[in-house]
Formats: sequence, C-alpha cells, structure tokens
Amino acid sequence: MHLIVGPPASGKTTRLLEVAQAYLRQRKRVWWVCLPAQKAYVYRRATQEGATLGLEVLSSQQLYYRLLAASFGLKPILTGPGRVALVGEALLSDGSPLLSPGEARLFSRAIAEAKRNGVRPEEVPILGPETRRLRAVYARYEELKDHWGRWDYDDFRAGALKLLQQGQAQLEPDLVVVDGFRELSVQELRLLQALSRDVPLWVSLPEAPPGFVPDEVLGSRAITTQVYRAQNPVSEARWVLRSIKRDLAQGMKSLEVAVVAPESRIPAILTLADEYGLPLIEHLPRTAADTPEGRLLLELLELPDYPTPTRLLAVPDLAPLGRAALERSLVGLEAISRLAAELGMQAVWAAWLSRLRPPGEKGSVFENQQPTLHPSLAWAEELLDSLPEVRHSPRRASLMERAYEAHRIALGPDFRHWWAALLAETYEPHRPPGGVAVLTPNLASGQRWKKLYLIYAVEGAYSSGEQEDYFIPEEWRVSLEEALGRAGGSLPKRFMGRDRLLLHELKTRADEVIVTYPEASQEGPLEPEPILVGPHPPYLPELPPASPLELAQNGGYKAPLGQVNLGSPRVENLRHYHECGFQFWAQQLTPVEEEPLWWQQWVRELRKAEKLVPARLEALARQFPQTEGWMRRHQALLSELNLGFKLEGRGLEARLDGVLRKGGEVHIYRFVAPETHPEDAEQQVRNRWSERWAAAHLLAAYPGRVQRVYLWAWPVLGEPVLLYGKPIEKLWNTLKALLDRAQATYAQYKAGVVEPNPGFRCRSCSVKDVCREGRLG
Repeated sequence: MHLIVGPPASGKTTRLLEVAQAYLRQRKRVWWVCLPAQKAYVYRRATQEGATLGLEVLSSQQLYYRLLAASFGLKPILTGPGRVALVGEALLSDGSPLLSPGEARLFSRAIAEAKRNGVRPEEVPILGPETRRLRAVYARYEELKDHWGRWDYDDFRAGALKLLQQGQAQLEPDLVVVDGFRELSVQELRLLQALSRDVPLWVSLPEAPPGFVPDEVLGSRAITTQVYRAQNPVSEARWVLRSIKRDLAQGMKSLEVAVVAPESRIPAILTLADEYGLPLIEHLPRTAADTPEGRLLLELLELPDYPTPTRLLAVPDLAPLGRAALERSLVGLEAISRLAAELGMQAVWAAWLSRLRPPGEKGSVFENQQPTLHPSLAWAEELLDSLPEVRHSPRRASLMERAYEAHRIALGPDFRHWWAALLAETYEPHRPPGGVAVLTPNLASGQRWKKLYLIYAVEGAYSSGEQEDYFIPEEWRVSLEEALGRAGGSLPKRFMGRDRLLLHELKTRADEVIVTYPEASQEGPLEPEPILVGPHPPYLPELPPASPLELAQNGGYKAPLGQVNLGSPRVENLRHYHECGFQFWAQQLTPVEEEPLWWQQWVRELRKAEKLVPARLEALARQFPQTEGWMRRHQALLSELNLGFKLEGRGLEARLDGVLRKGGEVHIYRFVAPETHPEDAEQQVRNRWSERWAAAHLLAAYPGRVQRVYLWAWPVLGEPVLLYGKPIEKLWNTLKALLDRAQATYAQYKAGVVEPNPGFRCRSCSVKDVCREGRLG
C-alpha cells in the first residue's frame, strides 16, 4: 500500500490523478474509491484534458459489492430502514414492550458501530443492564437477518475482507486509488492492506494511521483567505449572494464557486437565492419523506395524531377546514374537531379520521371488519392507491416496502408511527444539477473550487459531532493504535479531536476562501470560531445592489400617492385606516372574496331583521338549526334589541349589532364567534372602535339623558360578557382619547392620505409588499 500524507490542499488528489493517468494511458483499469459526494468532482478533474477511458469512481460500499460480485458472494441487501425495522423486531422478541422508532434507531446505530469495528455480539462488554440488552438485541438481530438471508452494509465489508484474506477475490482493476477521506476505520484499513497484496493500491490521508509509515509527505500551500464580520445573519447571507452574483458576472463558472454552511442555515440561503436569480443547488441527501409522494403520505399518516393546517390542506376534501384553521392559527385534534363542527364539516372530518386509521386502531373504518391475512397492509395499499400522486409513481413500491417492514413490528396507531419513521430513514438517489453548490462541511470534504464562501463561522456551528456513546462509555474504549494492533474487534475511542481537522480542512477547500460570520442573531450575541476567524476582522465591504428589492431602495415606488377618494367611512373603517392607510386603500382595490363562516352569516341575517319577531326567529332557526335552542332561550332579550343599529354623530357613523335603551341606561351588544372564552370575547370588542366610540359619544352628546352605558360581548351560542365588569358612567380618559383619535383620523381620511405603517399587521395583508415594490401590479 502506497500511502501519501499531507494536510488539506497539499496536492494529494493531483498526485493521485497523475498516477491514475499513467495507468489509463497504458489501457489499464483504475478504480477510484472516494466519498459519494466526491464522484462528480473526480470525474471533472480527470477529464479536464479530454476523455478518459478505464476510470471508474466508486464509493467504499460499491467497492465491497464489486469484490463480492466478481466471486459470486453477494446476498440481498438490507437497507437502512430495513435495518431499523429488523432491530425493532429484535427488541420485540427480546420481551421488551412495543418501543418507539427512536429507540430502535439508537440500538441500530450501536450495532452498526460494533460491526464496523469487527465486534461480535459476545464481544460487547457487559457494563450494566443496557449493554446486556444490547448484546441480546445484537445477537437476535443477526439471527433474524440470517433467517431472511440478507446482508446489511457492514456484512458486505466483512465479506469482502474475508474474501481478500482467504486469497479468493477475483480482482478486475489494475490500480485502486483511495482518496478524499479524513480517516479510515480499523476494518477499512485491514481491508485495504489485504487488497494491496493483490493489486497496486495508493491511499491519501491527512495524517498517517498509527503503525503506518507514509511513502510520500506533501507540504501545505498558501491559500488566499479573507475574513469579514456582519451585523446579523440576514445581512451576511445577502452580502454573500451579491458577491456570488458579481463572481458569475465577471466570468467565473458556476461549478467553480461553492457555499459551505451549517445545515440549519441552508434553507434560508436557498430562499434568498430566488430573489437574486442565482443558480444555487442544494446538495443535501434526501429521504423518501422529502419527495412529493413521501411528503404527502407522511402528512396523512400524522394527520390523525396532530392535525395542522398544512396536513389538512394536503387532502382536497379537507382544504376548506385547513384554510379556516390557518386563518385562526389552530392546531391539534380537539381544536380542529371543534372547528369542523362550527363549519358544518364534522361528518367529512370524522370520515377522514376513520379512513386514516388502520385496522386495530380505535375509530378505524376497519375496526369491525372480519380480519384478513394482512389487514394493515391492505389498508396501506388502499391508502397509496387512493392518492393519484402515488398510485402510478415509481416510488410506490419503495413506500409499500416500508409498510411491510413496519407491519412486522406494530399494528394499529403504532403501525402508522413506524411507517412514518421508516420513510425518514429511506434515502433517495440524488444527483443535483450543475450550479453553485450549497453544501454542509461533510459534503464538501474531498472537493476543491476556485472560490468558496464559508458562512456563519460562529462557535459550535461547524463540528464533527463527537459525542460519548450511550452504551459503551469512553473509558471502556481503546485508542486507534491499540485497536489496529488487536487481532479481534474492539471499539475505538470517539473523542479524537476531529473538530480541529475539520476546521483546518474547511479553510483550504478553494484557491480563494471567504469566511464570514454574524456578530449577533435574534437569540443574542454570537462568538466567532477562533480557528476560522482571526482577531478583529473588518465589516463586510459594500457591494452594488443585485436584486430588484435592493434596487427599489434607491428611488423606486414610494407611498404616499397623493390625494385619494376613500368614500364615506364608518367608525370601524377609521380604525383599519388608522392602523395602515395604505393597506386600507389597497385592499379596497383588490378585495379578497372569502366565504363567511356560518355564525357570521347568522349575524348578517339578524341585522337585516331590525327586530327579532317570532316569524323571523322561526326563519332563522330553519336556516341555522344549530342556533334554535339558544335563540329560544334568549328570545326575550333578542326580541328587545334594535338590531343593525346605526348611530350617527360628529359626522361619523357606527354600525352596532344590537342596542337596547332602558331609561337612562343604554346596552350595546357585539356578537363574537361561538365558544370564545369570556376574556377573549371581551378583548375582541375592546380592540374595536365602534362600540367604545358609541359609548363615549352617547355620554358626551346626551348628558343627563344617558347616565350609563353597558358594553356586552356576546359569543354566539353562549352567554353575554360585560366589558370592564361594570357600566361606563362618565367619559374616561381613554374614551376621550378615542373620540379625539377618531376625529383626527377622519380628517386624514377625508384628505385621502394613504401612508404605509409597517408592523406585524403586514403578515395578514392581502396586498403583501406592494408598498415596498418598485411598481404596482
């Protein structure tokens, strides 16, 4: 084995390409083993000077497959979700109660680490009940796997190693190159040593493993690095995107530029990329849950447990319910069920709930049916076939395979939970198109660009994720040197200072590296990563605008638009106008047609009646049967009210739901939504102007005649709630201020002034960002 050692950017890949090209020129075959994300990069580097014949780029797993396939030693593969499912089955057979998918993942990863280091079940040290349980589950997992005649990923590595050690491997290549890895495990090093006995093998690593002497040591080379600080993550991301746009405009190819960021920051960067018109391409691996078919299935499987507006909108029949839930910000089974009853969709909602529950789960439509061979699987097939997006999709077989794996472990509601969990374990083949790559640090390993933007370089953002194992603590593990020296398997230590290697590697991933970090975020101040950021870097330099929104800040459209005729206002119109004059004016031009809720329709019909005579009550009871009992119970009060009352004064008009005068007392009623909590009902009316303005106007305009005013919030189907808990007997300062504010607002309203007033109200604005755009329409 020819070992080349050197720090990142020392030219190891270039040296190996020279060796490979020498073999390829002699018409020999070369296998280049690297990380899966590095494949396209290696092919681009190898073909820079023209076509190349005989080179095949493989991942480590593909190397094992090819070695075994040549000797007819392959078995059917047990994929990642299959391994988790089989571990779950092993846990059940261990006598444990039905467990969660998360616990099965924990055991699955522990078993994978043990097999990766050649540790058999009986070699797992017993340190307590959990390690004893791991031993038993590991052994049972191997029995079940052998019973099904399958191999997991680690079995292929062990099988290839055994084949090479026995000298029975049929080798196709004339040269094997291993490149792009930060480190190699004990089993991988043993396999490469065995492979090097039969075929020339060149390996590159940043540091030589214990006991290995490098044949070549390469020195580091200078990298141009610039470090800047930003005020916050948004300004940092926008500056990076402006800089990338300038790079592309100056002739740099999109494949020569890349962005490396923590995984949590990547969605924000991709969202902003559309604004700047940049071809940013996400390279993150995708699971079945990220595909359109898997995402839809996942929403349906999780809907009965915790319905949300997004999950409701995924079902066309439940879309009206989803829109109403989104409007009211409602989530959860109880809240959505009440909303369905309010909208008259209770039957549709109950039908879908029962349909989405498999046999064995309470409330399922299959609950009372005679059991068939596999009722849960029949339900799963019916569910998949009922979705047009899935029925004819090539992914249907994979989704159904996950259902078969979940069925071996759980039934009823747990079947749904396991099926959903296994979807998230199913990785999909992902070949991103050409463009500016957006990657995590691990995906960037082994690749180089001309220019790299390393963003959000704050403390803790870039980490290799070293952490102590749940089962085997660090003090029971051995060093890598000791693990290599032992004949059998052993678990090496986890804390090896990998963060240092990762950070030094990131600073060398391009000829020019630009490191940026924000000083603070919404959570508070941020500390820069010392290895990536030097002392006191400068702020981001100014760059020209690169998006329409940025150009609009330098002389685009600006409100106000001059004098506008807004028509005759009501008091409540003035409140909306006072909140944002521009929004009030713009929404008049672009009215949003929304179907009123049933109780809002009832209030409208009630207002038209002016007086609730018996004949009108009977008509309303027929039209809104859910209100009949409630209206008859409150018939005496409802029949006394002046409904849809218009109170005029000071040049204004207030429209009130119901008014009742008894001598010097005036009672003003406002109807609110059913089942509104008394405190919420009171707050809704207090947020309005009409009722409070009417009370202030009556006390100010009719002193002596009107001695006190009662304001009531009345939930439909509920009991009236008295605002403030007492009548208003004099003009409070807040009411005087309201009268003055209404008159001042009316003066602006008559002048036709439309000024935007940005704030939280912008989130619900139907005209969105028109007030900030460079043009209307």
